[in-house]
Amino acid sequence: MKRLKGTVASSIVTLLLIMFLAAGHLSPRVSAEPELSIPLYKNPKIDGVVSVDEYPVEQLSLPWGRAYAVHNDSYLFFAIVLNNACRTVDLLFNTGVLNSTLLTVSTTRYAVNRSGVLRYLYGHGEEWLEEPAGNTILKVVNGTVSWTVELAIPLSKLDVYPNTPRTLGFALIASGTGVNYSWPAGALLSNPSSWGIVSSPDNWATRCDIALEGVYLDKKSLIAGSNLTLILILRNKGDAAIPDYLITIMLDDALLLNATGSQLGLKTPIVESDWVRFERIIPNVTEGSHVVKVLVNALNVFHESDKDNNFGQADFTARLAKIRVLSTPGVTVELNGESQIITDETGVVFYATYGNKTLRAQEVHRPTEGVRYVFIGWKQEDSKTFSPELVLTVNGDLELTAEYRKEYLVNLSFFDRDNAPFQPSFYLCTLPNNTVYNGTLRGFWTTGGDLRLTMVKYAGLNVLDEAKIVYVNEPKEIRVSCNVVSGTVKVVDPFSMPIEGAELKVVFTNNTQAKYVTGSGGTVNISRVAGGELTLTVINLGYSATVKVSFLTEREVTVRIPMSLNVVLIIIGAFSIVVLIIVFKILRGRERLAPRKPEEYEFEEL
Repeated sequence: MKRLKGTVASSIVTLLLIMFLAAGHLSPRVSAEPELSIPLYKNPKIDGVVSVDEYPVEQLSLPWGRAYAVHNDSYLFFAIVLNNACRTVDLLFNTGVLNSTLLTVSTTRYAVNRSGVLRYLYGHGEEWLEEPAGNTILKVVNGTVSWTVELAIPLSKLDVYPNTPRTLGFALIASGTGVNYSWPAGALLSNPSSWGIVSSPDNWATRCDIALEGVYLDKKSLIAGSNLTLILILRNKGDAAIPDYLITIMLDDALLLNATGSQLGLKTPIVESDWVRFERIIPNVTEGSHVVKVLVNALNVFHESDKDNNFGQADFTARLAKIRVLSTPGVTVELNGESQIITDETGVVFYATYGNKTLRAQEVHRPTEGVRYVFIGWKQEDSKTFSPELVLTVNGDLELTAEYRKEYLVNLSFFDRDNAPFQPSFYLCTLPNNTVYNGTLRGFWTTGGDLRLTMVKYAGLNVLDEAKIVYVNEPKEIRVSCNVVSGTVKVVDPFSMPIEGAELKVVFTNNTQAKYVTGSGGTVNISRVAGGELTLTVINLGYSATVKVSFLTEREVTVRIPMSLNVVLIIIGAFSIVVLIIVFKILRGRERLAPRKPEEYEFEEL
């Protein structure tokens, strides 16, 4: 009896276990099942062909088919490759309670057959009700061993919106003649709790939008050869952080920059509403019209919500600087080796790039004989530079004036009272610019105006009668007559006989002295002395005579002395004759023996 009771009890336990297992197998399943993580990615082309890189990964790989899925901020994309045993495929979504066993309006069904017919249904109790599919895009392509369904379902039809963390129930059921396949395995068309789930690691296309909000230049027009500063303003106008971004800059057709924000040391990542300012110098811009084009792209994201705001450009022109030089016509000016001659009051214009340039002016310009222009300085606005070579910093248009002083050649010739040229010791004059010159130059350059000659020195004396004023407005030959004279001194005795060998001592006007000896004619030549009073002293045979004469009005002077050798000889000769006569008469008287006739005693008159 006890054994019977044990057997019955054991049978009851076994039966309960079988019923529990059966009940567990048949009861609705709670949705803790496989999950598909669908990434944010670029938009695939809905053409029924799964191309390389169109989908990043294969989501499902089953014996009866393969499935791919991605999304953007508007659509959920599926590509399903089915073998020929499958005739239809259903994509089931549950936006409501995931473990619900009933079909509701939150459960939707996309039914596709091999002919490319799409039906959209929603749940109602134990049945499905059909309505238009709306904006759903479908493409079916049949092959020899498989067929492909490519589908784009609006996220709004699934009650999913960007930047919203959301998990949906999902199942994939394929059927054919006598066969049924599903993911997850055992998923039932009418029991949402048997389905798996799908989710988005990017919160259903968290909106990525890097925007190039501004492309600015520090100048719209600049001098060729100078640098231009480009300023970019980037902003994250999306809802998600942008890990990194690529900046591409083109100048006309040349690539200037292609680098990431992290490579450039800019802020990364850029979080929502954040902005980045980036400056780039474009060096040594060439002459002409230019366009700067900028493109920014977010990196490490699969979707850019607005690519139209990723591009920007700015125009600018670069020209040569105009350097205008004004100066005296005929003058040559040179800029960095390029020479031009100024022809009129408009001057000349050089064209130059940015930077330091050397401007040089001709130091002396001689247009005609006896006329010259001498460089005196560069004038630029309120500044002045006196060197003919000027280093310019060219960063814009410039205007300068090379200033010159006009001068005339003046030649001075000095003549004595006899109209013979002589060279003075020095002369003193005041030039038209009030400069005082003291020297011996016969020729010099001076500006136009009154030239005043105030002194001519010769033998230590000023031999100029009075200041000489000459107006200079052209090359001049100035003749200067001076009180420089020449003359003779003749020494005679009381009988006006010239005395040779007499010593003549002269004291000149400047108190200098000179000694001379008279020649055969009793004369001494005194050449080129300062005109004025001379003191003449003549010494001969112990006798002397001193006279003062004006050696301007009297330049042939005769000096008479009281005694000379001639006079002595005449006296001695006369005395000797008298003595001889007396002696002769005495002797004749003694010898007279007889009286003579009167005619024999005539004396020869001496």
